[in-house]
Amino acid sequence: MSFQTQVYINPAQGQPGDFASSNPMFYQMSSSGKMVADANGVTVGKFAIINDDGTVTSLPASGFDVSRIGFVHREANAQIVTFLADHSYEIYPGLPVSLFAKGDFFVTADVVNTASRGAAILWDITTGHTVVGGTPSSTLVDTGFKCVTATPTTGSTIIISRSLTAS
Repeated sequence: MSFQTQVYINPAQGQPGDFASSNPMFYQMSSSGKMVADANGVTVGKFAIINDDGTVTSLPASGFDVSRIGFVHREANAQIVTFLADHSYEIYPGLPVSLFAKGDFFVTADVVNTASRGAAILWDITTGHTVVGGTPSSTLVDTGFKCVTATPTTGSTIIISRSLTAS
């Protein structure tokens, strides 16, 4: 996302990390009462996990509790610190993070294995990539979210959802 250089007739679809609807959405619960980016920072519009101490991690080690996974919402909490940069999706260490357990969001499909609505959304914990479809493994974790976009393509902005009835 950069500075506006042109005007379109129709509004933009949405940016990664934005809410895709006004359906109910729920924050991931923190036992410590805080949610802040860990020492490595957190990327907006990607998945992350909340640790017991309240820090949020984008690239966790294996062996974590999958019930602690959430989606990082775009809430004007990323800061532009690179000289002359026009945008940033990085939340720097110690800054607040909005991590959601359920809701409808826009996300970039980094890898598409199953190009259909209803495909499981997986999170590659080694790269941070959002993967549409495929089989969970030691590095690909099922987030509980599903693809809402009819025909997702690699690199496109898609809609994902985790409903109230999903586990």
